[in-house]
Amino acid sequence: MTIRAIAPDRRAELKARYRLAILDAAESLIRERGKPNFSVDELAERADVSRRTVFNHFASLDDVVMTTCTRVFSGVLGEFRAATKAAPAGVGNRVALFAEITTVLRNIDLPTVVAYLWGVLTDDSDGRSKHTFEDVVTRATEQLSVEIADRSEIDEFEVAILVGSVMNGIAVVAAHWIARTGGTLDGVSRKVWNELFDRLIVSLRTGYAAPH
Repeated sequence: MTIRAIAPDRRAELKARYRLAILDAAESLIRERGKPNFSVDELAERADVSRRTVFNHFASLDDVVMTTCTRVFSGVLGEFRAATKAAPAGVGNRVALFAEITTVLRNIDLPTVVAYLWGVLTDDSDGRSKHTFEDVVTRATEQLSVEIADRSEIDEFEVAILVGSVMNGIAVVAAHWIARTGGTLDGVSRKVWNELFDRLIVSLRTGYAAPH
């Protein structure tokens, strides 16, 4: 094998390594400071890369923050991904997939990650942020829809509708949960989360068709 043939793989490996280092550094800085309050130079120093390398991989510092938050959110959905691998083919496939997804989401500690990301993405000055938890959910939903469609016998459009409905519903649940509990993590707030989540699932399962 020639050096010329190896070089592209080497470049791809280095590119992936630098990107991961930048995201790891951003997550570390956010957890230390509680907010994405750091400069590009601080990020580059923590990642042990140049300022130019940061911008070779991300359009802006905001892009780094959003990608980092999306990675955090997606990280807790590993069980979600695993549960979608083997929905049986044939009649009722969408029903089985919906049941698998909602069962797994019910057992994931979503309140903890929602509270964390909401705190990260909220601007202390006015209670708002340029980016929101909904933006993170949108990014994660796009990734999950593609992954599930690739390994499912369900039509790609149907997968996108199903996953999008569930995940955007989670964003609505999160907003109402934060409004009612302030994102505290105790028995009472978790009970509120479960109640809101149950209402979401009932609404999605029954739909809005007129009764026969």
